[in-house]
Amino acid sequence: MKRKFWFFVWLSFGLLLLSCHNGQKDTPEAATEAFAKAFYTADFTHQYQYSGKKSHVIIKNAQNGMKSNPAHLEEMKNNKVEFVSTSVDDLTDSTATCTCKVILNDQPRQDTWNLIKEEDKWKVTLVMP
Repeated sequence: MKRKFWFFVWLSFGLLLLSCHNGQKDTPEAATEAFAKAFYTADFTHQYQYSGKKSHVIIKNAQNGMKSNPAHLEEMKNNKVEFVSTSVDDLTDSTATCTCKVILNDQPRQDTWNLIKEEDKWKVTLVMP
């Protein structure tokens, strides 16, 4: 009886750990889309989360610049972003280049993003790796 109890406790614990992962994938495409959406909508919290540490200075400067133009910041926060496709153009063990095609406020747009692997997670870099 004790064995069954501990088996179910460990099974439940394992399932809980798997469900806490929220299905998030650590791929260059997923990191690119998460960062791009944050970038297009001036979501600085997520820009920091999905970018490399060296890029944080650039994001901080953009954030400070937006403080002096609250109307533009509000306009960006209301941007409508629809992803068409995201593809990996170049991939190594520690770097990647992704092209992201989006519809931004009903206008097509294509951007290329460079990524680095930092602490085993893909991060967009706004500076040369």
